[in-house]
Amino acid sequence: MTQLTDQQETLRASIKKGAIIGGVILGVIVAALAYWLLGGQDGMIRQGGAGLAGLLAAGGVYRKSMSSGAAGAKCAKCNAAFSISRTDKAEALVKSEARESRKELENGDTEITTWIEEIFDVDDTYTCSKCADVSHKKYQSTRKRDEKTVVKSAGKKGAVAAKANSRGKTKQSKN
Repeated sequence: MTQLTDQQETLRASIKKGAIIGGVILGVIVAALAYWLLGGQDGMIRQGGAGLAGLLAAGGVYRKSMSSGAAGAKCAKCNAAFSISRTDKAEALVKSEARESRKELENGDTEITTWIEEIFDVDDTYTCSKCADVSHKKYQSTRKRDEKTVVKSAGKKGAVAAKANSRGKTKQSKN
């Protein structure tokens, strides 16, 4: 393998860290499942089988994650490893709409949630650190903002029982 620049080495380390974390998590889960499934076996067989299954799963996930991450960070033009990084992100608002959802509660009250839904066109710019090739990834992103929840009481026509902000805190009020 050729000598990597500091930026390439940082990207490689980031991909490797994610692969290790994913491998360890899945390896522990597989080992615990194998230990449970081998419950009727002798202690050494049970522990050895669980350890072997966990190691095989962790190794497989690590290899798959590393190869997938390395392929995604490889320049299509010059084939330089770990050279692609996002250099810019541009967002353009396409549409903004007021939305509402109503939910009937068990006590007969109605919970009304309102929010603003925004749709953005996103353009991510990726640049190769070796040959300076530029590529773009375009997609749409949807976001909620200004979410508010109001509970209208069934007892009084139009009376508001409680208001809640997006963090779940409630305030008592009347209209």
